[in-house]
Amino acid sequence: MPQKEDNFLALKKQLKSGEFGNLYLFFGEETFVKDSYVKYMQGLVPDDGFSDFNQIFIDGSDAEFDRIDDAIDSFPVMAEKKVIIIKNSGIFKPKITGGDEVRDFWQKRLSNLPDFVILIFDEQEADKRSSLYKLVSKHGLAVEFSYMKDYELVAWIVRETQKNGKKISKSTAEYLLSLCDPGISNIKNELLKLFNYCGDEIYQSDVEKVVSKPLSVVIFDITDAILKGDRDSAVATLLKLQENKVSAFNVMYLLSSNFDKLLRCKLLLKENATYDAIASKLKLSPYVARKYISDCKGFSEDFLIERICKTAEYDFKIKQGLIDEQTALISYVTEALK
Repeated sequence: MPQKEDNFLALKKQLKSGEFGNLYLFFGEETFVKDSYVKYMQGLVPDDGFSDFNQIFIDGSDAEFDRIDDAIDSFPVMAEKKVIIIKNSGIFKPKITGGDEVRDFWQKRLSNLPDFVILIFDEQEADKRSSLYKLVSKHGLAVEFSYMKDYELVAWIVRETQKNGKKISKSTAEYLLSLCDPGISNIKNELLKLFNYCGDEIYQSDVEKVVSKPLSVVIFDITDAILKGDRDSAVATLLKLQENKVSAFNVMYLLSSNFDKLLRCKLLLKENATYDAIASKLKLSPYVARKYISDCKGFSEDFLIERICKTAEYDFKIKQGLIDEQTALISYVTEALK
């Protein structure tokens, strides 16, 4: 699993032994895995008809101090423990809404939790340098759920397919992975479509028919066409996007963003940055990072800089009414093919 090894193993050990702490912070990009652990932790306290007292959910974005105090201090009903799940509190971000008052409140609360409470923060992100993150690490367990590595996801796809009584080759699993947005939940949704469509085995041709490419992947198709100098393929993709009424303005900016990441990747490679360091620095999933690392070698720095600057030029022309969005996008791409 892609978590910080010691904390994730510590969590698994606690769940296996049944010796739980009373303070947890779950955060990270891989929401499917994170959500499954939050749900499992919720089940540590049986419902028994008293879920309103023993299984408490709080929207952390607008929770008042009095409600939090009441949830934490009130005793469980007909149970030894109660679980409190606070979602998206934002208190572990670099800048906390509410400032010092909110920080001071939580510093006192987290330092003095009743033994009968299992308090779980379910967050999208957390700053490991923040005082509250360090406080959780001191009194509890902070576990990061990052995207799984490519080989782990491919193995997971193969296992899920086998569980559903079907087969899929490693190469087809890799192809499916290349078409999916990051995260197991996205892959799982596409797998369910394939399970309903396919027979005993899933082939690449099935994936091509069933799995719809997200715009992020289509942008890569255009970038690939530019890299190969394939004008026909690039224009055909643009016309298909136009037919589907995809905003030409958005497509151009996504292409510009791609060129920006390719340039940054190229510069990081010049500094001898590792694969993992590049993925982390650019906040990319493992598969996408590998794609950028491979593609950036085919473009010069000057070309990438020129493409990024051209976006601003076309943006100005569009806003001045000198050119329409669709014409600007086609020009932006065809210029890159010269």
